[in-house]
Amino acid sequence: MKKIIFLFCFYLMACAPSNEPTAAQIIQKSITAYGWDQQEFKTVFDFRDYQYELIRKPGFYSYQRTTTKKGITIQDVMTSQKKLQRFQDGSPIELKDSLIHVYSNSLNSVMYFFQLPKPLKDPAVISEFIGTTTIYEKSYWTLKVRFNEDGGGEDFQDEYRYWIDPDTGYIHYLAYNYLTDGGGVRFRRAKNIRKEKGFVFQNYTNYKPHKKYTALDSLPLLFEMGKLIEISQIENKNIQVLLPTK
Repeated sequence: MKKIIFLFCFYLMACAPSNEPTAAQIIQKSITAYGWDQQEFKTVFDFRDYQYELIRKPGFYSYQRTTTKKGITIQDVMTSQKKLQRFQDGSPIELKDSLIHVYSNSLNSVMYFFQLPKPLKDPAVISEFIGTTTIYEKSYWTLKVRFNEDGGGEDFQDEYRYWIDPDTGYIHYLAYNYLTDGGGVRFRRAKNIRKEKGFVFQNYTNYKPHKKYTALDSLPLLFEMGKLIEISQIENKNIQVLLPTK
């Protein structure tokens, strides 16, 4: 009888729903919190020497950046349907495939971080909830993100961590390693979180560890201990959001 009761209790425990969220649930909560589940909009912002423009409609996106150097306006445009095209003072110019590749990666990189956490739902993403991490006495959901080779781009071997506030869904910290340009590791802390027409935007302070290939999961503790090196500020300025009129 005792054995039957034990087995029944074990069965109930095994069938009981887990209180832990799945990676998909965390990502969706975060996307909703940041407003990136909106289907149609245009946003313009300044980052370093460029003005960027993002347009999204159902099944379509357009990325654009513009800068003026020595009186000449340079504009790069790429969409979900066409590869990158460069314009000089409004006229298209021919680019070598190698330069198209470089400029596309650069534009994609800025747009990737600007749109977080929306890219975490891309088909090539392999996401995993790996528990909670305490940073400055606050508990965060921890996401591990990798990429499939198919659809993951040339940086598919990169790995990311996202530390997400369970209450708000906001990404307070993130880290990643990379192999391009000599490789390395970066850790970012969110700052200047603000809202604009249903979206949430934020900037980051960017850090690196003293050792080039430090494990990503050790970075929060190293950050608390003051053992990361500040290297830059990631600041998107003059953000404007245009929504379709109803």
